[in-house]
Amino acid sequence: MLNKEKIFLYFNRAIVTCLCLLIFCLPFSKAVAESFAWTAIVLWILKRALGYRSEALWGLLPKTGLNRALLIYTLANVVSVISSARQDLFLRGLFGKELKFLLLYFILVEVVNNKKRLFSVLTALIASAALIICDAAVQYYTQTDFLRKYAMLNHSFSASFDSSSGFAGWLIVIIPVFLGIIALNLFPFRKIKFFLLLAVIIQSFYLLKTYSRGAWFGFLISISFMTFYFVKKYPLKIKILYLTAGTCLLIVILFLPFLLSPQFKYEVLTKFNFSQGINSRLKSIPQISWGSNLQRAKLWKESLRIIKDYPLTGCGLNNYSVVAKNYKSFDYGGVYPHNSYLQKTAETGILGLFAFIFVLFSFFKIGIFHLNKHNNYLTLGFLAGILAFSVQAFFDTHFYSLQMVVLFWYIVGLTVAIIKIDREDVNMLNIKKG
Repeated sequence: MLNKEKIFLYFNRAIVTCLCLLIFCLPFSKAVAESFAWTAIVLWILKRALGYRSEALWGLLPKTGLNRALLIYTLANVVSVISSARQDLFLRGLFGKELKFLLLYFILVEVVNNKKRLFSVLTALIASAALIICDAAVQYYTQTDFLRKYAMLNHSFSASFDSSSGFAGWLIVIIPVFLGIIALNLFPFRKIKFFLLLAVIIQSFYLLKTYSRGAWFGFLISISFMTFYFVKKYPLKIKILYLTAGTCLLIVILFLPFLLSPQFKYEVLTKFNFSQGINSRLKSIPQISWGSNLQRAKLWKESLRIIKDYPLTGCGLNNYSVVAKNYKSFDYGGVYPHNSYLQKTAETGILGLFAFIFVLFSFFKIGIFHLNKHNNYLTLGFLAGILAFSVQAFFDTHFYSLQMVVLFWYIVGLTVAIIKIDREDVNMLNIKKG
């Protein structure tokens, strides 16, 4: 007869396998990724039904630094039922989305509890990224990606994602993670290091070719955040040297095509539409009287009108698509506002917005505290990825896209798991010294 400890060990291994397959499939198959998420949740519940107990909430949930913030956030979502236009949509959003994502977070923190399992998850993430890098390359040469058969529109990469902004949202999380893995030397083999560095360069190039201005802005902030921590221990002269080198590298990337052969100019400037496309997107940023900027501004105004009518508890979780139709002000109006924070406020009110900001604040608080104490560059990469994602979410609906929001909670959970692993390693070291 197997004892319960071995049974729980088998459950954990099965859950880790599901989590690895989830993050691997997430960029190219929503249905498969969701099936692995639900399988992990079912196994996690069965483990508790067999008697497994954790550290918090009657032994049902692991104890993390975000528990209080997540409880407040959940209550704010529940309270939004008061003014929900449709209760069925509210229940679907609460149980089929929000609670599912939070359970995914707690599952990651609980089962990724040692470096071997962390290594497995990161390996799955790297393998998935390698596949998407190849997929985007095929999309360029054939105009269609081979995973989802999505066409390349307006010279903009989307790979296996529904849109180029979705691909950009994935990239700005993955690139800092790769940088963190390289800096921590987690994979000591030279070939893997070379691949990771090459992947960062290619992914950065893809990011430029998504033409997602919000992603560019978020990525710039996240890289600045990482750079600050990389060089903060160095003297001022070294910091200036890093800054100068980074600026020169950016200039070279943007203007080197102009200095190369006519054939290369044709491939890069004309056929690939690289520098010209980026230049036009940058010039369009201050233009709010036409194009997508004008449309986004009108959608934001519609969402502000909803917030004005439902200020405290919102119009109801998962109810925006129904209520927004009553506030339609132009032909393309009455849809999602391309601003996750405005949509969250419209659906769950000011209470919901403040609760979610409290979650983000708590996450970065414990993350930065751990970073200052342990100098774990992998943690730095995860924090930078979430920072970039949170910035881009101000210009897009990533917190309402299945692939993007699962990626968000997955990385948040993995970050907290890394923090717990480091703390336990320190405790074990102290016990041995004692």
